[in-house]
Amino acid sequence: MKNFKPLNGLIAAVFTPFTEAGEINPSTVPSYAARLKQQGVAGVFVNGSSGEGMMLSVSERKEMAEAWMPFQDDNFRVIIHVGSTSVKISQELAAHGQSIGADAIACMAPSFFSSSDVNVIAGYCREVALSAPELPFYYYHLPVATGAHIKVNQLLELGSKSIPNLVGVKFTNTDFMDMHQCIALQDGRFDVLHGHDEILINGLILGVKGAIGTTFNFIPEIYQKIIDAYDSGDFETARMYQMKSIKIVMVMLKYVNAIVGGKAILKLSGIDCGPCRTPLRNLSEQEMAALRNDLVQEGYFEMLDEFRLLNV
Repeated sequence: MKNFKPLNGLIAAVFTPFTEAGEINPSTVPSYAARLKQQGVAGVFVNGSSGEGMMLSVSERKEMAEAWMPFQDDNFRVIIHVGSTSVKISQELAAHGQSIGADAIACMAPSFFSSSDVNVIAGYCREVALSAPELPFYYYHLPVATGAHIKVNQLLELGSKSIPNLVGVKFTNTDFMDMHQCIALQDGRFDVLHGHDEILINGLILGVKGAIGTTFNFIPEIYQKIIDAYDSGDFETARMYQMKSIKIVMVMLKYVNAIVGGKAILKLSGIDCGPCRTPLRNLSEQEMAALRNDLVQEGYFEMLDEFRLLNV
């Protein structure tokens, strides 16, 4: 495995751009990447749940992974999600990620014929990870979607003996005891990435140094404010910015779900990633107007303008 550098900072779980005809639209990526870099984002998580990865074909997933690679550098890492319902597809995508030089790969448990047997999930991860032995491998823990209700610290313990390139986990769950055990395991050997934007502060308390999130696509500065305030011991300010984040997340989730609402907010923020792919639905003009009004009520655009001035 190549030299591993932990994923510190904010990693955006990027959306997949589509044309109005429903085809992937990688031509959007250059402006998208430039915007994220300007906002201080530390990298991208490609083809994950926010990216509608499970609804893309294998060739589409490869093309979207390749589209982000020209923007990779030491300060902008590219992590490719390779999870699938087929281990063979995940292995193919993992090998592709290695061939194009991604910084790391991640894989969630299969959601069809799911298992909550940690030994089964560890074995599955081993088969995927060893298809890209030179790349750091993260387990993507999203039990609400996969049905794999396991203790991740047990998976990491098993994986430490059988998966040479296992380096950590994207932890999208609220079992903070398990998260804490993951962070402490083997003297902090594993990189634990926080996956719930609206409770980032909880992860910071436990010791996380990096996070992967959907709302980092359009207003990552709120989360950097949380991190900076927490690191300086100003917990009141950290809590204040976390509440601002919660209000934006609540607006996003009001409009179908994080993918539909999040893509719509990103469009209102200046980056149009097009529609979502069926069976997800898209917002009507009336819903877009209502979304804009809700964001105005929460001071979203004022914050966006303030942060843009700071980023110039």
